[in-house]
Amino acid sequence: MHNQTKGLMKVLGVTGGIGSGKSTVCNVFTTMGIPVFSADQVSKEILFSSHVSQEVVDLFGNQIVTNGVLDRVKLAAIVFSDKERLNTLNTILHPKVDEAFNQWKIHQSAPFVIKEAAILFETGGDKKCDWILHVSCSEIIRIKRVTKRDQRSLEEVKKIIGNQWPDNKKEKRSDFIIRNENEKIIPKIFNLYNSILSLV
Repeated sequence: MHNQTKGLMKVLGVTGGIGSGKSTVCNVFTTMGIPVFSADQVSKEILFSSHVSQEVVDLFGNQIVTNGVLDRVKLAAIVFSDKERLNTLNTILHPKVDEAFNQWKIHQSAPFVIKEAAILFETGGDKKCDWILHVSCSEIIRIKRVTKRDQRSLEEVKKIIGNQWPDNKKEKRSDFIIRNENEKIIPKIFNLYNSILSLV
């Protein structure tokens, strides 16, 4: 168990490597009436807000600008090749994502909420969750999914994977694990949903 808090909205952190199927799992929870906060999506929105975008350009230079606008592809190429620069970017974005999550959570009404984040452990976000669900999948399948979905090169995907914790490390620190490969996952999610309801 993680940060169990009495009387407060419970939080299930959902994490997993790129292409593991976190969003698929979260979409099923949404159909069950559980609100989902996508940290990755909110992070992108924050990145492109004018003041943050300018702060990032000031730090990384005009090499990440195309036609006067921050170019996420160019930025990704830099940060996923340099862990120090990736940490710098995360230091800018993640406090703002946490603030957005806390504000969002206040307005939710459900047995629990979900915070979906690819790098939940890497940023220390797991410490603010009551439970952690890790969605796991073989690296081969993940690479196939991402190269098809995002039109990324094999090299790009491998760099992203290399900057995320390996599955076995995340699984050791998770309360629940769902494997998302070829087997049916909806029954697993439904069982997990009922298990969490019994803990709320």
